[in-house]
Order: sequence, then structure tokens, then C-alpha cells
Amino acid sequence: MIQALLDGRVIGETVADQHRSDLAEAGLGDGRCGFTMAFYDAPIERQLLPFISIRPRGGDVELPRTGLTGVGEYFGAIHARYPGAGRQRSVLGGLWTDRTDAARLLAGRVAIGSTPAGIREPLQRIIGDGYAVLRGAIDQPITGEGGFTLDGVTCNGPLAPHSAPADRQMLEITPSIVFQPPALALIQAMLDDTPVAHRVVFARGDGGTAGFSQASSAERLPSPAETVLVVACVGGVRSGHVLADIVAGSHELPEFTGDGRSRWLPDPVSNRPHPALEIARRFDASVRTVEVGPLDLLILGPGTVHRLRTPQEHTGALQVWCLPSRISPSRILECPEAGTFVVPHRSGAMLAV
Repeated sequence: MIQALLDGRVIGETVADQHRSDLAEAGLGDGRCGFTMAFYDAPIERQLLPFISIRPRGGDVELPRTGLTGVGEYFGAIHARYPGAGRQRSVLGGLWTDRTDAARLLAGRVAIGSTPAGIREPLQRIIGDGYAVLRGAIDQPITGEGGFTLDGVTCNGPLAPHSAPADRQMLEITPSIVFQPPALALIQAMLDDTPVAHRVVFARGDGGTAGFSQASSAERLPSPAETVLVVACVGGVRSGHVLADIVAGSHELPEFTGDGRSRWLPDPVSNRPHPALEIARRFDASVRTVEVGPLDLLILGPGTVHRLRTPQEHTGALQVWCLPSRISPSRILECPEAGTFVVPHRSGAMLAV
């Protein structure tokens, strides 16, 4: 996501996804990183154009204004001179918790009171490990009792409230599960905004979810690096659990494979391993398994590579993708004519799918 700023005010933004053959030849992914931007304030007086800065959203470095300097060389020169300067781990930008200086940012936020000291520990785990398990975050197990049933809920695909009554019922209770106070405070701090849940998937059965992936690559998103995934255990037994296989340190792995594919984006070729797996193998990354119990919530950062397993017959994994509310839900929907299903939460957070 690219922004134009004038006097510190955003006057336009767009996704850098247009194809440029010169960038493809230079090895920048598949070359789909050009952009055309229309300003919100139109027209802009010509004498103001030199004062407009263009930068990735969430970044603090301006894009070069000349074709004589490539973006890679520009960033490389800065970090060669200032190796301690913080930066995003993805060219797509991202959350502050994924920056290379995130630990220092957290200490500063807590010191000035912008981040509650009570969530410092889970935020440190998010920064260090790419995930955090909030034990006992849910008041009572989600067992399929008390007014809703798991029978008929769509498995291993996005829930469809307009065509499946059981899906609608599940979606209606999802905000009360995901936006429990401990989890909500953590997600708000990560996003620097009120969260909007925009995609919900219920995985159930021996297969669980298929293979390793990361939250950002579930679908086309206007800002994939600003995605937080929340996972809860749903089932018919109080002793049920979900297993999460997490590639250790994956949130700090490089972004691109050898052939220029970004692990942060959906891979158009479905019959090959996720790009993240190729990178993880290159770095001999290990896998750790985490158990998510019926009262727990698992919070995964956008770059954390993981796989969920549901080993028990009557247990499923409820997966909820959250974006900052500043990214309008209408910009995510592939088929806006189908209508939006919205469930508000008393905290101001909402579900909009």
C-alpha cells in the first residue's frame, strides 16, 4: 500500500500491483509493483507537487523520486550507513510488531503510556516468536451447546452467512469469542486500530487445514502485511484441543523465494509448496507444536508460517482474520454485490464478511 502525503496529511493511497516489465526484468518479484495514484484532493496545484512525499504505508522512508536510483539501492544505502535503523520486514509494509526495531518501539510505547503495561508480555512474545497463546482468555468452552450447533457449518472454507444458516449462527457468536478483553487489547495494540474481522474459516476433521501457510496469503488483501489471525478451539468436548505447528522464527524469514515469489501473497499455482516453505527449508527452520485448549486463543502475526491440526473428531479450529478498521471492509470484498454481513461488538470492533 503506497501513500502520498502533503504536510503530513495523507492525500491519496493505492496498492502497488501494476505490472512493469522493467521491474520484472530487474528481478523485483513478477514486476507487479508499479502504481498509479489519484489524489483525494483534486486538483493539486502544480507548485505543491515537489512537496508531496510517496512512501509505503507504515514505513518511514520515502520512495526515490528519480529513475537513476533503484528502490533496492536506495534502501540499501540507508541501512549501510545506519545499520540500526528500523525497517519493515516486507516490501508491503506491515505492523509495527514486525519491524526490526519492534522491541525498542514496544519499550517506548509502554514508557509513554500508549500501550498498556499489562499486555507487554504477550506483545514481547508476538515480536520475538511471531505468535502468542492467551491461556484462559475465553470465559467458557465453545462446545456447540447453548443455542448453536456445529452441524452444517461449512468446513475448511470461508463461512457463508447468506447461504448457510449454521454459518450465519457461527458468525453471529464469533465476535464474542475473538474480542474477549485480553485478546482485543492485544490485537488493538498490534494493529494500532480497532479490528475488523473480515474472513472466518472453520476447520474440522482429521485433515484440519491443508498445509503450511501464513495469514497474509489467505486471499488478495489491500494490505496483506497488516493481518492478524486469531484461532480458537471449537468442539463438542471440554477436553478438546487444536494443535498449531509453527515454523520457528518464520516471521523474520526473508520475503522472496529464489524465483521472486513473495510468501506474503497468494500463490497462483496451487500444486506447489507455499513459498514460505521453500524459504524455511533454505534456512533449516524448525517446527514447534503448540496446543490451543478450549479456553485459549492463539494470536498469529501476519508473517508467521503455521499449520493447524484438529486431531479429535468433534473438535474444530475457528480461524478469524482481522484487519485495522482504517482498511474499509468494502475494499476487501471480491463480490460486493453479494452483500456484506456485519456483526458489531460492544467494544467498537466488528465482523464484516
